[in-house]
Amino acid sequence: MTLVRVCLASLLLVVACGDSDPEVTPDAGRTPDAGVVTPDAGSETPDAGTETPDAGTETPDAGSETPDAGSETPDAGGGTADAGSETPDAGSETPDAGEPPVGNVIDNWGFEAWSGELPAMWYGSTSNITSDGVRRATTNAFEGKNAAQLINAVTAHKRFSTLAKSMRAGRYSCTYQARGNGDVRNAFFDDDYSSYSAYTTVNSKEWKALSYNFNLAADVFDTFELIFSVRNTSGEHLFIDDVRCVRADESCDAVSCEVWERCVNATATCEPLSGRCQDATDCNEWQSCDATHTCVVADDRCTRHADCAGTPATPVCEQATHLCVAGDPCAGVTCSHAATSCNPTTGVCELAEGACFTTYDCVGALPACDPATRRCVAAAHPANIIRNGGFESWNTYSIPYYGNHYLPDYWYGMDNGISDPGTEIKPSRLVPYSTAVHGGSLALQFVVPIQVAERFSLEKFNVPSGSYSCSYRVRGHGSIRHRSYSSGGWSVQTDFLAVDSDAWQPVFFRFTGNVRDWRLFLYPSRSEADRDHLQVDDVVCTKD
Repeated sequence: MTLVRVCLASLLLVVACGDSDPEVTPDAGRTPDAGVVTPDAGSETPDAGTETPDAGTETPDAGSETPDAGSETPDAGGGTADAGSETPDAGSETPDAGEPPVGNVIDNWGFEAWSGELPAMWYGSTSNITSDGVRRATTNAFEGKNAAQLINAVTAHKRFSTLAKSMRAGRYSCTYQARGNGDVRNAFFDDDYSSYSAYTTVNSKEWKALSYNFNLAADVFDTFELIFSVRNTSGEHLFIDDVRCVRADESCDAVSCEVWERCVNATATCEPLSGRCQDATDCNEWQSCDATHTCVVADDRCTRHADCAGTPATPVCEQATHLCVAGDPCAGVTCSHAATSCNPTTGVCELAEGACFTTYDCVGALPACDPATRRCVAAAHPANIIRNGGFESWNTYSIPYYGNHYLPDYWYGMDNGISDPGTEIKPSRLVPYSTAVHGGSLALQFVVPIQVAERFSLEKFNVPSGSYSCSYRVRGHGSIRHRSYSSGGWSVQTDFLAVDSDAWQPVFFRFTGNVRDWRLFLYPSRSEADRDHLQVDDVVCTKD
């Protein structure tokens, strides 16, 4: 049988990135294809106006070639001219029987390979059609033995996409075959959703060739997905097959550039990337081209006051000339926050020495931030809501099942351990430590050469509303992590921190107040004697 190929006018769409998967603004100005293409005009929410759809920026390829409809003279009457008088043999023979299309970037383009109930290399991360809305069609495929049937009978669209892959920058022309009943359109995802093409309404038992074109402005790494958006399927629903996307050859494909260059297709030549250079002529007049072909500030020029720090007589960078001149970098600079002052080298307001916005800024000997003065203070300061956070105060306590033990005040919180958890570590593992402290005269030593971490808790107390910044210092050899519990429930449990150092290191965290029965839990384990096991000091939490 002669296979009659019907050449269909391609609908060219140039697609721009930037949509976050809302609906697309209708293709304003494109004439519907005799009722076949339904403009996206209100059936769904448009693409919020973030981009102007490609509505006529290129002339649709609708007549650039003469369809094969009698353009040749019939063979002296011996046969019927190839003028569409025969219905294409949709499925009785296997067109392109399994041969990979040249240049096609779509994997499993003919849906011949399936993994379970889904086609291999399809159903990517942007797919939100239900998995049972994708079915294997084994009769009347356009090519090979299989096609994909997509089912979404509602008016809200659902996406069906390829698995994510890398793609070269360039212009791509796609075609695919569709039959059945439903609306279909296309888009792509790289790091964001592109705009959608207009919907095409398919209502035919015969296969129909549809097209979709897009442009990738830059290479895409491991995130590109081709999207089929479908809605309003009915009857046999919608079938797709023979999906092909081919990248157009470009002049620069045969050109190799240095890593600091890019190829310009118009001239097929290499030019420096922005900020890179072949020599100083590619840079601004106040820059030089260094050995890495990067434009940098020339030795005798500047872009900021800090560039003039090496010339004390001329510490000010004059922005108009990029020259270092005499003056005061802090002249006219007013710092609006009490914790900041003007840095005479940079001429900008920076956190003053010993000042803080929150406890996170207090990384030195004074670990807590006093919100009233915005100065770093000791753990014993009233701004710290953790009672005895420096482990300076110890007394003897009677602990059920363990007897009397010398323990830090306001710690070793004891509860039922189930619905209201408390300390479970043996009190004998808690020792006052004075050999090396972070602040004051004592720290807490954990002697825990066990593998399983055990809870050590504050006594619970109520915390007023507000945001709180917290920290504690740890040293020695072992592992530790923390979390908190209150009327608001458990906080997220941190990963274990492996400690193997004589230097104190800070551990920071935050929580929100307005809770009852708040308490902090420390989980020490795996301590070793080579660094006196594990020590903790200066546990602080201050209101931001």
